[in-house]
Amino acid sequence: MMERDWVGELERWLQERFVELCDAIDQRVPASGLRINPALAPQEAKYFLLGMEAGLFQTDDLGYIQSLLMVPSGQGNARPRTCQIFWYVPPPPRLYRECICQLSIASFLIIERGWLTSHVVVNPVEDGDGTSYGMDILVQSPEGRILVGVEIKRSVAELQKLITDLRTCCKRGFHPRDDCGFPQNHPKYEFCARYEPAFFWAVSPEANICLGMKYDESSISLEQLDSLPPRSLIELL
Repeated sequence: MMERDWVGELERWLQERFVELCDAIDQRVPASGLRINPALAPQEAKYFLLGMEAGLFQTDDLGYIQSLLMVPSGQGNARPRTCQIFWYVPPPPRLYRECICQLSIASFLIIERGWLTSHVVVNPVEDGDGTSYGMDILVQSPEGRILVGVEIKRSVAELQKLITDLRTCCKRGFHPRDDCGFPQNHPKYEFCARYEPAFFWAVSPEANICLGMKYDESSISLEQLDSLPPRSLIELL
């Protein structure tokens, strides 16, 4: 049996949803249709579609995604939060490109790597006050320990800069954002220093870099890995 045309399927689905959105907000559909930049990657498209088919998330005619994966951490009965695959305020309507990659990775962790939906949190917030962790996805143990922090970047260049900045911050050790040469990515260092995830996984549509994290009193040591380890190994740590 031939492999499905994952990219073609998702492109058509996004174009259809885009037309529905423009109609719902009374905006003219651009002659060129929806711009998807950067282009969809095959694995990215595959796990986005499989996740949607498995019921991990749904979308409405305004491009809002609803999913139990976006319930605040530790609050299984809380009202789900939402994210958008399209932005339209201010006009013109456009694709929120990172959201496609984000939902694809969440689906991959569940479908391919065997994590449960209760382990994977998209756009996570802390219990109680709703403070953002500043990460796109968390993988947590049943007890709520953060095992993996996942950050989504639009391009390979942004991904590589994130890793370079994170390495510099971790080597330097504790320092505030206003005394950092990389303020854009400094919050990712603060996240790691505070919650001490075993792994930091940076992902873009075309590439990914996984770092094993080791903590001491003054700095964080990073080891670049070939890929994110399987669930069975992560849970042994």
